Amino acid sequence: MNWACFAVGLVAVVLSLTSLLPLRGPVGSGLSFVPSWIVGEAPLHLAAVVVVVMIGCGLAGGLGSWPAWAGLALAAIACTGLAAQFASGLRSRGHFEVALAEAGQLAPRWSWSPQDSRRVVVALPIRPRSVEQLRDISYADDASRAHRLDVYRRAGPERPAAAPVLLYFHGGAWVMGDKREQGIPMLEHLAERGYVCVSANYALSPKARWPRHVLDCKLALAWVKQHIADYGGDPGLVFLSGGSAGGHLAALLALTANDPVWQPGFEHEDTTVAACIPMYGVYDFVDPDRIGNANLTSILERRVFEQAAAEAFVAASPISRVGESAPPFFVVHGRNDVLVPVESARAFVRALRARGTGPVAYAELPLTQHAFDNFWSPRTVHFVHALEHFTARIVATRAAEREVGR
Repeated sequence: MNWACFAVGLVAVVLSLTSLLPLRGPVGSGLSFVPSWIVGEAPLHLAAVVVVVMIGCGLAGGLGSWPAWAGLALAAIACTGLAAQFASGLRSRGHFEVALAEAGQLAPRWSWSPQDSRRVVVALPIRPRSVEQLRDISYADDASRAHRLDVYRRAGPERPAAAPVLLYFHGGAWVMGDKREQGIPMLEHLAERGYVCVSANYALSPKARWPRHVLDCKLALAWVKQHIADYGGDPGLVFLSGGSAGGHLAALLALTANDPVWQPGFEHEDTTVAACIPMYGVYDFVDPDRIGNANLTSILERRVFEQAAAEAFVAASPISRVGESAPPFFVVHGRNDVLVPVESARAFVRALRARGTGPVAYAELPLTQHAFDNFWSPRTVHFVHALEHFTARIVATRAAEREVGR
């Protein structure tokens, strides 16, 4: 029992340090991503487990020798680090507020509700009764699962008419992932608020080769524009979002609106969007320093692209597509991201602010790992509130423009 206490304390310290200082590099990122991701977004849950185990060891008489006392000391150190991680999540609110203020949305404010507290305690997303999910709707002529999407909207007869729409694309390095697995807290939160949210699949590599992924996403966007009114959404108020590879695809769609090259067979469909919210995305396939991950570069060359030609990498890089027609952007990235280093987002935001004309909000979150928003954590709570504020201001601006145009 004494050595069990020591082992628990040691493991807790390693996990705590990994969440604060994850390993990087081809090997280190693979080893540290999952523990730093989970612990970083659920630090109090791990701390609670450690405290319970240590109390159990004490009650079982396991604090009678130096290994047990060393384990108790290690547990105390670990809980200190976990508390620091939790506090960082709470402070992320300030980073979102600054980001929105820099984009011209002054004095953004939201309150922490009892529902937010319940969500953080549970951590895993559980669909609220007020939200209904319409599953596996086909957005293409075939019956492939790659061409299906889910619609989230407020349940009941009192849904708002012509609601804002959020179209989300999952991540997974263009080779894996599914619409049911990612972005759920954001989709369900906005659906509760009256938005119509859509999560779409797309063809994956190595079976599908670039640019099949982006063509599918364009087709999903065209479907939303054509049919979302049937589900209560406003086709003139479509927001794009996605995480990781999905963030890359969302950004590329937003920056290539109405480009016939990316819309074969539906060249005349309107694919403009109100704004884009990419999270921890890859924005530059050309400069390896901005990608910053040899494993990712290898995946692109071996499994995603038919041929690793420089021209194809440039065409697929959102950073190369930035221009005056860029819509508003809200870019979110974590400094502890070991899969897509934060330098990629910094360079993309600089390009948007230098070459684009729309407002650009950028939230860079300390101690935050890749895919943070898949758990209900303080960071995710503040993120969904900030996202709601960002989109609501654009909705209000569009409504005022429409009123003036009458």
